[in-house]
Amino acid sequence: MAAAPLGRLVLTHLLVALFGMGSWAAINGIWVELPVVVKDLPEGWSLPSYLAVLVALGNLGLLVVTLWRRLAPGKGERGPIQVVQALSMGLLLLLPSPPSIPTGAPGPDLRMGAPGVEEEEEASPLQEPPSQAAGTTPSPDPEAHQLPSTRSACLLGLLAVTNALTNGVLPAVQSFSCLPYGRLAYHLAVVLGSTASPLACFLAMGVLCRSLAGLGGLCLLGMLFGAYLMAVAILSPCPPLVGTSAGVVLVVLLWVLCLGVFSYVKVAASSLLHVGGRPALLAAGVAIQLGSMLGAVAMFPPTSIYHVFHSRKDCVDPCGP
Repeated sequence: MAAAPLGRLVLTHLLVALFGMGSWAAINGIWVELPVVVKDLPEGWSLPSYLAVLVALGNLGLLVVTLWRRLAPGKGERGPIQVVQALSMGLLLLLPSPPSIPTGAPGPDLRMGAPGVEEEEEASPLQEPPSQAAGTTPSPDPEAHQLPSTRSACLLGLLAVTNALTNGVLPAVQSFSCLPYGRLAYHLAVVLGSTASPLACFLAMGVLCRSLAGLGGLCLLGMLFGAYLMAVAILSPCPPLVGTSAGVVLVVLLWVLCLGVFSYVKVAASSLLHVGGRPALLAAGVAIQLGSMLGAVAMFPPTSIYHVFHSRKDCVDPCGP
């Protein structure tokens, strides 16, 4: 099969990148507006919980289609299912790759767009690599195409847990942890937290932690930050240091550190799974979406139905003597 033209590969990567950036710009734009509208809408401080559930359910369609294609692959012509599948796999390919990717034979990586490499776009992303299907010698890397290993399972678990926390659990209570300190604290936590995530991703592209123990330690550190933020949300509307500048600085700083640490762990785990090829990327995408959805759905009842977290009424000081 002839190699794909360089211009076609560049255009494909550019369109996928624009698609991903557009979706993130839309979602982050809505979250940045929350400090302004959260007190004026009927949902009140529970609005972030509603939004987290809606975002998670919005991604459920691609997950269902991908899993259905994986369990019952069709052999017909390309149709809407294949188009949606291609888009979902395109988003998964946006996951950063490690500095070097072991391959079974010398030559440049297909995703780099260099000539001389066989085009694999016509093959289903959910099928085994051509080298395995043909029965050729597998890659010398024992983890290159062996996803069901202990290390891979741990990496997938880290992805599921970190996405459950950053896309479901913590965003649902962000208003309760920040608004007692004022709208400025909430605004800074949202904006600076959204900035910390891409900075952590760029850091992972340059300095990648390959140790599973190291990533686990970073995840525990992020959970420690998240535990304090959760405790502050539970104590709302009278958390520690309320009404002081130190309280504002502390809650904003912890939100930035928490989201930054979790973002680094997510990118590092995705990069290490990248060597497993398309099956590993598919499993990573499933873990990300399932973790996000379970985290968002789990936090909806305590925030919006049972009202475990309490908001603060205007013109009333519940923390006074």
